[in-house]
Amino acid sequence: MNNPDPRPFPLILVRVGSAMVGVALLFSLWASPDRLGSLPWFIIAIVGVSLVLVLTHETVVSRLAERVTPHHLLQLFLFIGFLTLLSALFTSRWPDYKLSWLSTVYAQLPSVRSLPWEWTKQGLQSNQTGGIMALVTGFACAVALTPGLRIRERWESIFLTVSGTVVVFMTGSRAALAGLGVSIFLLLVLRTIRWLWLWGPALAAVVLIALASGWVHRAIQFFLHDEALDAKLVARLDIWSSALSGIQDHFLTGIGLGVFNQVMPIRYPYQTVGLSYPVSQAHNLFLDVTLAIGFPGVLGLVLLLTGTLALAVRDLKQSGAARAVGGGILASMLFYVVFGITDSISLSIPTSFIIWISACAVVINHTHAIRSYSDKMDDNVRNNLPGEVASWLREKVLN
Repeated sequence: MNNPDPRPFPLILVRVGSAMVGVALLFSLWASPDRLGSLPWFIIAIVGVSLVLVLTHETVVSRLAERVTPHHLLQLFLFIGFLTLLSALFTSRWPDYKLSWLSTVYAQLPSVRSLPWEWTKQGLQSNQTGGIMALVTGFACAVALTPGLRIRERWESIFLTVSGTVVVFMTGSRAALAGLGVSIFLLLVLRTIRWLWLWGPALAAVVLIALASGWVHRAIQFFLHDEALDAKLVARLDIWSSALSGIQDHFLTGIGLGVFNQVMPIRYPYQTVGLSYPVSQAHNLFLDVTLAIGFPGVLGLVLLLTGTLALAVRDLKQSGAARAVGGGILASMLFYVVFGITDSISLSIPTSFIIWISACAVVINHTHAIRSYSDKMDDNVRNNLPGEVASWLREKVLN
């Protein structure tokens, strides 16, 4: 176990970023053309911001780190993962037009959409469930690759990795599947960077063989068989162009959460995307956040994500459950950013709350590592050094 920094600069980024998002949320609610419609999403986001600011306060997080261990955090995220798995299976609107040969599988799955209540019939859009499912699957995969875990934790993470990947595939969300693969690859690169000289050339050779054999082209054709790549790019560019126009007019405050589909088609109409096609977000994380809560809000989110990622990278130097939690949060946040290139887990949907949970968890995990290292140092210096020298060393570690 390496010595963690007791007052890491990334923690400041997390707190400052959260505070900036909170202020931006207040201004965006004021600027929203439908404040009542924005209010539920505002409440979810402002509760998340408040949670981060309270739980990452030095006094609070120190007390939490005494009671909440990395194993507790690990079990929390695995529980969220299994809950997401069940929700995706029973609430998704499966995309028959993307993977029609899976229609027989979809038909066998029980669904809340068959219940006699109006609010259950619509179900959840498959890209939404695919995005959050891929995020928790990335966490589980990183945990499964971590040595030194309890047997039950390892098997739970392996099961969630396999089943989660299958469900992401079933949702037909190509951005989620690609983002999951890229995030796990980046995590492996960070963990094995010292062996890059060995596996780097081997990977390059495999990629060249795949390109030369036409396997990459066949894979692209399989995932894009329902819609040509150029058509998808034109649609994305059309949505991004409209979003940029909206940002230009609402640079500081944004248009508010949850009102994208009310504002954009009317004030900033699309050129190629039809009105019958439901567009609920800007299909880019940073454009979507900037449009919703303004530039100060997206700047705060960038600071929050930077601090969270930096703390997670530092926790890769720990061992056991602390390393698993750090690696899992790193993989899930990397997915969040990569997925956000062409899609996003918008702040206007409840599943975005996972961002605030991850920020709190990585700070608690890092603080627990600091306490564990300090306690270990205490034991070592008490057993091997004179009292005055031991006190001096302990003070240096903590301060």
